[in-house]
Amino acid sequence: MQKKTTAPYGEWQSPVSIVDIFRQPASPSYPFRWRDSLFWLQSLPDEGGRVALMQCNELDVSNIKCITPKNFNIRSRVHEYGGRCFCVQGDEIVFNNFADGRLYRQSLASGSAPVAITSEDDDCVGFADIKTIVGKSQLVAVTERVVENRENRNSLVVIDQGRSTDTVYEIVAGSDFYACPVVSPRGDKLAWFEWDHPGMPWDQTRVGQCRLIINGQNKDEYATISDKEVVVDAPNCAVSQLGYLADGSLVYARDSDHDNWSNLYLNLDNKESRLTHLEAEFGQAHWVFGQCRWVEVKNQFVYAIATAHEGDALYRINIREPGEIELVLSEASIVHLNYTEGKIQCVVSPDNHDAGILEIDPNDNSFRHIGHRQSDKPYEHCCKPIAFSCDTRDGEKTYGYLYRPYNPLFSAPENTRPPLIVMVHGGPTSRTDKAYQPLKQYFASVGFAVLDINHRGSTGYGRAYRQRLLGRWGEVDALDIADAIDYLIKEDEVDKDFVFIRGGSAGGYAVLRALTEYPDVFAGGACYYGIGNLITLSEITHKFESRYTDMLIGEPYSREQSQQPTSRYRTRSPIFHMDKLTAPIILFQGLLDKVVPPEVTKEVVQLLESRKIPHQYQEYGDEGHGFRNAANRVDSLERETRFFIDILGKP
Repeated sequence: MQKKTTAPYGEWQSPVSIVDIFRQPASPSYPFRWRDSLFWLQSLPDEGGRVALMQCNELDVSNIKCITPKNFNIRSRVHEYGGRCFCVQGDEIVFNNFADGRLYRQSLASGSAPVAITSEDDDCVGFADIKTIVGKSQLVAVTERVVENRENRNSLVVIDQGRSTDTVYEIVAGSDFYACPVVSPRGDKLAWFEWDHPGMPWDQTRVGQCRLIINGQNKDEYATISDKEVVVDAPNCAVSQLGYLADGSLVYARDSDHDNWSNLYLNLDNKESRLTHLEAEFGQAHWVFGQCRWVEVKNQFVYAIATAHEGDALYRINIREPGEIELVLSEASIVHLNYTEGKIQCVVSPDNHDAGILEIDPNDNSFRHIGHRQSDKPYEHCCKPIAFSCDTRDGEKTYGYLYRPYNPLFSAPENTRPPLIVMVHGGPTSRTDKAYQPLKQYFASVGFAVLDINHRGSTGYGRAYRQRLLGRWGEVDALDIADAIDYLIKEDEVDKDFVFIRGGSAGGYAVLRALTEYPDVFAGGACYYGIGNLITLSEITHKFESRYTDMLIGEPYSREQSQQPTSRYRTRSPIFHMDKLTAPIILFQGLLDKVVPPEVTKEVVQLLESRKIPHQYQEYGDEGHGFRNAANRVDSLERETRFFIDILGKP
């Protein structure tokens, strides 16, 4: 065994290369089988972060190839965050191309060049959540269109591949947003969920359903709807994970003010019954399209993912015998179930290894890893997460995961404590989990303790915990961060003089709020495309979140009212409290960002410059919201690391 070198925290040489962190294959997503091959989508960091379809043959899983040509990118800008924007139709994949918002089809067998099936349309943002209509040439999708001098228009459309003109036509519209269109197994019914401003899909949604009618024959078919009805529409009730069973009944995850946990429900002929009764979340906040956390198997069982603080779990639920439920698999993170060729495919992320694709045989619940796996061994340098919770000063709790410094080649001098980096997720209605992430391992291997926090407002802890943030954004999240740090200091886990904080988007807002509300706590911060001025954000952000701030701070936006000193848009905006800032800060911004546009960050930078507050600022001309280019991600982390280490006073 190699003898460890004794060196102060922050001076350890990491076995994790920053370049390797961002150049290794990204996590797979949306795996499916077709014939003898496994397919999945993957972001390619060395190609600007474009998303491509990958393939490997079951007989040779080491031979992975990309079948999406380099000038195509399987992404969508619907709702800006996109998500799943492809479907498999016969022996072809139909996908949305990010650059032009058009649909293309490509053979899975030959990997031939994609062929456009929708025409050029400058007003069409793109398509998402694309579904086939059984036995027909039509597709159903969510789309978004630009409307001059108004908000973009969202609707459900049919794409008819059998018609030479007017291939895209609207069938359901009128609400502000739509998601999760699903077609019944017989192809005769269509269901979806929808919502309106100012709510978000995890606040309140409606489930709609209608008859789907295919008229005409041969290549002159077209689809219409009739008997439109509302299946679920209750105050403060949010539905997600919508889908049909083989018998035509609906299954969905639902929570409400009366049902704190998002459990699964069965709805047949508008009669609802409950399938699960766990204190866990079968649902998920709808940030992106195509989330799928349950599948039906053999017309008798539903396999479903449930999320809790301890991690994700996969259960088998007997839909014929309510109450019969069996634990199949427990992991840090389990993502996206798919059922093809008699097997279940999913993406699994343990806490000591890269994410990989897992295939489960429902006959005996055995499983195996197939394709996209770096190694069969866990990382030797891995630092295991410790599930964390503590009381807050206002009598509630906050949660997260603590990573103690670990490096197999280094140890710290006795009676010293490590510096702390607090990581804050975005959203803010999102969450962090225990899944292995090279970034957290990197900071731990340099000699930092890492606290990855799930402040109030995070998902995975029930509706009540998630809704705690409404009206109090910028208050309880910052409070939870400060109280968690105080707890770790009292437990003698970290050095109180060297506490840092980093986050992006809403997490960047939390960074700025924490630095200005609790300035004595922090030695420095890193803000990635964060929000300094809520007024500026409300004026220029995109439709999906254009009223989100109203709910989060508890005040409808008004241009005139927001300028008043007592307006929450001013009192909760860090830019109006920069006189309290004492710690240096580094900021990063993509110039193509539509969610938190560059003007929001530049406003903060200008104020820092005018007040001569120590800071650094770096922008990237080819990045949007969330950096995707490997070179930019490497550059930003190198700058951030050096910034923190310089504050520590290390050479």
